[in-house]
Amino acid sequence: MDERSLTVTVAELLITPTLKNLKLISGFYGVHREISTVTVIDTPDGFQWLTGNEVVITTTYALEKTEEAFCNFITSIIVKGASALIVKTDRYLKVIPENAKKLCDEKNFPLIYCPESYAFADIINPTLSSIISKQEAQLRKANNIHKSFLELAINDCRIQEILQTLSTLIKVPTAYVDTVFHKVYFSDTSNENTILLNTMSYKQILTYFKEHYKYIEVANKKQFFGFIIILDSNISEPTTDLEPNPDFDSHVYHTALEYASIVIILRMQILVSNHMIEEKYRSSFVGDLVLNNVKTLTEIETRAHLYGWDFSAGGFIVIIDINNFKKYYLKELSSKEGRQLQNYVNYIFDTSIQYMHATFPSAHYYSQSDYISFLIGEKLSSVVQEKLKNVFHQIQYALEVTVPFTVSMGVGTYIENIIDIHHSYEQARQVIQAVYQTHQFNRITFYDQIGLYKLLFSVAYNKEAIEFCDKYIQPLREYDIQHHANLIETIQAIVNCGWNLKAASDALYLHYNSVKYRFQKICEILDMDLRNPEKHTEVELALKLFFLQKESRY
Repeated sequence: MDERSLTVTVAELLITPTLKNLKLISGFYGVHREISTVTVIDTPDGFQWLTGNEVVITTTYALEKTEEAFCNFITSIIVKGASALIVKTDRYLKVIPENAKKLCDEKNFPLIYCPESYAFADIINPTLSSIISKQEAQLRKANNIHKSFLELAINDCRIQEILQTLSTLIKVPTAYVDTVFHKVYFSDTSNENTILLNTMSYKQILTYFKEHYKYIEVANKKQFFGFIIILDSNISEPTTDLEPNPDFDSHVYHTALEYASIVIILRMQILVSNHMIEEKYRSSFVGDLVLNNVKTLTEIETRAHLYGWDFSAGGFIVIIDINNFKKYYLKELSSKEGRQLQNYVNYIFDTSIQYMHATFPSAHYYSQSDYISFLIGEKLSSVVQEKLKNVFHQIQYALEVTVPFTVSMGVGTYIENIIDIHHSYEQARQVIQAVYQTHQFNRITFYDQIGLYKLLFSVAYNKEAIEFCDKYIQPLREYDIQHHANLIETIQAIVNCGWNLKAASDALYLHYNSVKYRFQKICEILDMDLRNPEKHTEVELALKLFFLQKESRY
């Protein structure tokens, strides 16, 4: 509630019928000053107890009978925030000094003459009565405003209805810019300001209204929701310091804005909550599709119909994976670091959704801890492939200076029948696995580009493949576990460096002799001479199978 609206002004005091004999003799431009109470000062140091907005009454009895003393007294009460001075003359102070009048004019401080016939109570009682009456009236108005907006809140009314109620109270068209869902609402669609704003995009409106209209922010301590705009064409300067037009009741104006903001916050919280629930169910449905948890086409069509989705054209899966996220996540993190990590993930996912939807508006997504999958209902043509590359580059650029992670994009093949879309998902996952095998992070890769891995994925878990992998890898793995060594990591680095030990030592940041020793130890454990090129292919294949099997076997 605006405290100023619960006071009376000096001007209002002077027109009180019972105080008609009071006369303003100086400080005429200060009549707008507000009065919250009235007090009598007849001691030299009485000004010390002033708290502000008082109208002071004095007989000057305790003051020295000099012009300087009187001017000093006026200065003292002005400094303490008094609103006006009423002087009972004729008894102790016969004539108000000209210097005092001049001082009050300079300070715009009302100096009021009071006839000797007035008792203190004749001034105090009507003044306090005026203040109390105004407070009662304003409280009644506040209660009516409260009831109006409470009814809106209880009935879960639309934001436009809230704006209409607000505009009726403040007598000015209003709008609400929703920065969560990027929407704009108007109280009056026929208003000239509304017509103008309707020709603009959301981003244009966001900039334009701040430059041309008064507005208030709609937010609580945890979340920002948007702005209420005052569409008053008479406003020449934009500001957040919302002062109403002179025709408005200040109390109604500020109170209505306050309650409108509260009800919009409540409404936005419901909309955000509903959106999150709906997104959860939508994501769950996409998850069921890609994970092959939906077994009939009828179920797919029924659930798709609920969301207005059309899968008749089939589609393909795109996975955006946070590179090496699990390695970082598995570290011991403080609660603060954990929150920061989750913030990074949220930002990566939100950014991915934003750019993906900008190019593929009908794309649907399903997120896991370290990756997000998109179901795109189009054929994977060369044009679409180029669009995906552009999207990936946009995401790369957006993440480059914001998060300490890179991402990789894996794209599965087009599937004509949506019930088989899980095959495209499996392919996209295989692409990501191949990315980790080859350390080709931070790029987009299509399933058709992973070469040998397409074959390996098809045989990785049969008996012969497991036995072949174990022959070369299991002895090294057991040695690493027993001796806290890194032989598997070493042989992988050697393979990646084309069996060049010097290059491998550089890649591992180890001395050449250390890598040479580890290589000899690997040859000893496997009982074979790996300097023989004929053995290279077998070891390389075993390593590929090991990493493909690793997640499920170890």
